[in-house]
Parts: sequence; C-alpha cells; structure tokens
Amino acid sequence: AVMCKYAQVIPSKMEQGAHSWYKFVSTTLVWPLMIGLGMLYVPLESVVAVFSIGYVVVCGAVVLSMAAISFIIAPYLNMYPVEASIVTSCHSGLGGTGDVAILSASNRMSLMPFAQIATRIGGASTVIGATLLLGWIM
Repeated sequence: AVMCKYAQVIPSKMEQGAHSWYKFVSTTLVWPLMIGLGMLYVPLESVVAVFSIGYVVVCGAVVLSMAAISFIIAPYLNMYPVEASIVTSCHSGLGGTGDVAILSASNRMSLMPFAQIATRIGGASTVIGATLLLGWIM
C-alpha cells in the first residue's frame, strides 16, 4: 500500500473514496467497536486476579515514561511532541482496541495508521527483544 501510494499507482478518486470510508468508519463505529472488542478480548476475572497497587504503579510508570520520552525526543525527529506521545502511548494499549480507546479519548483518530504501525512494530520488537534477553539469561 505504501509503495502504491508513493508510486501514485492508485487514482486520486479511489484515494478520496478510501479516505471518506475511513472517516465514516472511524467516526460512527468507534464506540461500538471499542466496547465490543474490549469486552470480548479482556478476561475480566484475570484482570481482577492480578490487580494490586504495585501493578497499577508499574503500569502507570511504564506508560508515563514512554509518553514523556517520546514527547522529549519528538522535536529532534521533526515530529509534533503531543502527537508523538499519543502514538507512542498506543504501544501500551490492548492492540487495536487500545489504539481506538487512546486515539478517541484524545480526539486524534487521524493518527490511527501511525498507531497501528507503532503497535505492531513495537509489539514485535518487544517480543524479539524479550526472546533474545531470555536466551542470554538462560
């Protein structure tokens, strides 16, 4: 898709249609999608079982440090600090459902493509890094 956009293979009317469809879906189906998928994929009994003050503090510290570091680094990468911080925070959400929740709460649904990339690449790099670290430790 990126190569087709870059090479201008897709007609502009088709791009406008795709953008219109994206805007329709992102504005009308956000809340049902977020609630439905969130309730479907989050096992609430497991969440309650691990819920503790220490867990909340660790999760909050991780999310705040990710957001703060991306806010500080963003100007050096010619990015807007607030948007970079929001997209980076999507890495700590529940995948696509977390992206929808974070972006709709911040009224930045236009950042969805970037959030999806950050979630997928960030998730893959975390798994690869953890696997390498685990192999090094054991």
